[in-house]
Amino acid sequence: MLGDIPHLGSILFRQDALVYVSYALAPLLWLFVFRTRPGLNLRAVGESPATADAMGLSVVGLRYGYVIAGGALAGLGGAAISLASNPGWVENATAGRGWIAVALVIFATWNPMRAAFGAYLFGGVEAGQFRLQSAGVPISSFYLNMLPYLFTIAVLILATRETARRRIGAPAALGRPYVREERA
Repeated sequence: MLGDIPHLGSILFRQDALVYVSYALAPLLWLFVFRTRPGLNLRAVGESPATADAMGLSVVGLRYGYVIAGGALAGLGGAAISLASNPGWVENATAGRGWIAVALVIFATWNPMRAAFGAYLFGGVEAGQFRLQSAGVPISSFYLNMLPYLFTIAVLILATRETARRRIGAPAALGRPYVREERA
């Protein structure tokens, strides 16, 4: 019944179950990362692993655990693509959306709420190009298919400007292995 509301009904109330999971998951992850002790530990392990080690945290264990959790969430995203948008197995199902995911990570600046907003925004641009094609807009479908990628490039250009790079605040130890030093 709510799906019959003009314009917003189909957007909000006729979605796959995983979309509704994302509505709850993004705020919960934000609360976890920014308002709990394990979230503080997560940020400490990414920012200064030596300090986290001095606090008594298992840096390697936490890193492995969070990588596994991130992989599970990425798998959930893959399940959403294969179950909701392309039911069944289809070759090249992601169709180059990995680059959009990379741009989304840059756009999100390590904030789950920004990541959810960016995902909905990029998804809206992709859905918009399908709408424009079905509406019979006199633009080649090849150009309309480029819209999500052009939007992604524009976001990357804006996010990598000097002022944005200072604001992004990537974890200082991102991508650096941590080896615990011997204690005497």
